[in-house]
Amino acid sequence: MFDLSKTLSLVIGGLTDPRQTWQSFLGENPAWQRTAAVLTVPMIVAAVLIGWLLSVVLGGFFFYGYGRGAILGLIIGLIAATVSIGVLSILVSTFAGMFDGKADFDRSFAGVSLATIPGWVGLAVSGIPFLGPLLYLLGSIISLVFLYQIIPLAVAVPDNKRVLHFVLTIVAMFIFNIVLGAIFGLGAAGARGL
Repeated sequence: MFDLSKTLSLVIGGLTDPRQTWQSFLGENPAWQRTAAVLTVPMIVAAVLIGWLLSVVLGGFFFYGYGRGAILGLIIGLIAATVSIGVLSILVSTFAGMFDGKADFDRSFAGVSLATIPGWVGLAVSGIPFLGPLLYLLGSIISLVFLYQIIPLAVAVPDNKRVLHFVLTIVAMFIFNIVLGAIFGLGAAGARGL
């Protein structure tokens, strides 16, 4: 069930004291549904809506669904973000099992959601002209570093296999994003009659 105080606590803690926040939340062993309700969904919705509103009010550029119309862009952005978190969690879990860690989707989903907090905060401020895109890039880079750091806590991948696990996860996610982009791109082109 949605809990605004828990969401704010996790987001603020994920930015100011990430290791303690990760250990505390992962220690609760939340099911993916609980993580989705208290962190992932509210964080994604807030990031996409705030980013879009800031871009409209301040005239900045917003990355999700650009050029597709406001409502359609927001819907596509929310769907793409949700799919990305889910797929990344599946990859982290699956590859953890292959590299002597724990193939546990619930913990992977919690770990990925916690690690991506800086990226979503960056997306939320990305609509600020000039500074926003830099903050979005910085948040995305920090999220990648956090993802690398949280893997042993979330899915117990041994240190000697963590680099390979991380690289394989990122490469697989990159390939998935290319395929997804091609599908959405072709769908949009077909809808325009191209």
